[in-house]
Amino acid sequence: MALEKYPIFNMPNLMKGKFLSRPNRFIGEIEYKGQIETAHIHDPGRLKELLIKGAEVLFTYSKGKLKYYIKAVHTRNEWVLIDTSLHSKIAMKVFKFLPDFSNVREIKKEVKIGNSRIDFVLDNVPLEVKGVSLVRDGIALFPDAPTERGARHVREIIEHNGIILLLVFRKAKGFAPNLEMDRKFSNNLSEARKKGIRIIPVQISFDGKTIYYHGRIPLLDF
Repeated sequence: MALEKYPIFNMPNLMKGKFLSRPNRFIGEIEYKGQIETAHIHDPGRLKELLIKGAEVLFTYSKGKLKYYIKAVHTRNEWVLIDTSLHSKIAMKVFKFLPDFSNVREIKKEVKIGNSRIDFVLDNVPLEVKGVSLVRDGIALFPDAPTERGARHVREIIEHNGIILLLVFRKAKGFAPNLEMDRKFSNNLSEARKKGIRIIPVQISFDGKTIYYHGRIPLLDF
């Protein structure tokens, strides 16, 4: 049964071009109106399954050093958001749909906890957000590249009895950690689950204009 969808916000002024190459993890070369341009990529993941030569991308003008800023890439009939700077804004909208947060009175952003800066503290409960853009055989996987920082965040969440919110940006039937890519992160997440830490994967989609919330998806056995 298909999940319902709820619009959370629009993304205006998007332009469309073609992805050409990724000289480094923060720069992409794109083709726009017959010209080769450089664009910022705000996602440190590898994105190998997404950033393929010839793939359509949506982008805006950048406020930084580069002229453009890539927001999403098209693959397998869906637009996939790859702008990690949007995660906090999306999470703020998602909170209102989840009963877990219905009674939250105070939300703080970017709070230092232990040796990490955690995305949110909700009534003194830390919450870390991770964006998931890798899907294989219908299973959403994180991370798509080794992440010492991500493993450390999970450790802090365990030690402070927090919450992990996973924003899944592609169609998926469930979520599991990517053990093959990062054993340390996966082991930490497994420990978090065993200790009763709330791990909440939610389905997010983007139609090229509007971002939608579709509800929770299963946290698979791992």
